[in-house]
Amino acid sequence: MTFHSRSVVEFGLFFSQVSESLLSGKPLSQSAALIRRQFSASAVSIQVEDRLSQGCPVVVIVESDDDTQDASLCSELCMERLAALQEECQQLSAVAVNETQGTRYTLKIYRDRADSAFDAEQASLCEILVTQLRRGLELSAQLGTSEVERVLYSSVMDRLSVGVILVDANRNVVKTSSMAAAHLASRDGLQNQLGRLRAIYANEDRELQDALRDAIAAANSGENITRGVSISRNSGQRNLGLVIQPIRRQQGSIGSTAVVAIYIRDPEANAEVENDLVRQLFDLTPAEASLARRLASGLSLEDAAASLAISRNTARAHLRSIFSKSGITRQTELVRLVLNSAAMLGSPRQVA
Repeated sequence: MTFHSRSVVEFGLFFSQVSESLLSGKPLSQSAALIRRQFSASAVSIQVEDRLSQGCPVVVIVESDDDTQDASLCSELCMERLAALQEECQQLSAVAVNETQGTRYTLKIYRDRADSAFDAEQASLCEILVTQLRRGLELSAQLGTSEVERVLYSSVMDRLSVGVILVDANRNVVKTSSMAAAHLASRDGLQNQLGRLRAIYANEDRELQDALRDAIAAANSGENITRGVSISRNSGQRNLGLVIQPIRRQQGSIGSTAVVAIYIRDPEANAEVENDLVRQLFDLTPAEASLARRLASGLSLEDAAASLAISRNTARAHLRSIFSKSGITRQTELVRLVLNSAAMLGSPRQVA
């Protein structure tokens, strides 16, 4: 394989295909297959070793277009095949090491001994490719972790009945959580108008836009200013509460264009706490957990008893037992205890 000036575009396309394969999380064998075809090689192997954890290395060997799945970790058969290729073929190899993470990446390209020898240009390209393999795999892992974190954070905010909207420096909405999206879709106090967050009522919209401008200015200057805005709802339900604050960004950071976060809290929404979690966290019986959950949702003792189809005296007996087990003496303390507990993280469902 020799890249003349006319084939620079060809190499650029090949390099982009390898990069895309790595970043999209496809099996590592697909990148190896692209390299094998480009080098007209009889086989390609990629080995990733985590030297700090001293675990089994990931070894991928591709010898035909049918090899589309990654090999198993450190399989005996895999290591035997590597030894055989070493014996049977001429070899071109390159190594990249991440000293911080203790990870070593090895790319080996095999060609029949009867074929032409690898040249200096091909050796240089092999060095470029193994560096790209390292960067692509590490970036792919970071992107995967970031996505997991994003999903977890979004899920937690939904479980806490908090909607989140992110806006950029031009006040354009760039991201909404599922709960915030539902608020905007209902147009009950707030709306997304041509990509911007707007309040339904003009006087409140002016206050909202002023708060957004102040937060954007604070984000640009590095200040940390938090502002609250109350938004009336045309449905007549209690006002939505908004907290608006700039997003602190590390110097030189890249990625999201969001500079301001808006947190929405609906006082009409009550998180539905799961019975099993309340029972497990506070060592309650199923009947006691059911009563505690209803009291935490705002029901009176009488209403909670009615919803459970038990007498008021039975409900009082359950409540005394809950007090004894929890070390509290008042119903208001019980509500605060449950709402501040990990039980709130157990379910994203909402009840009115």
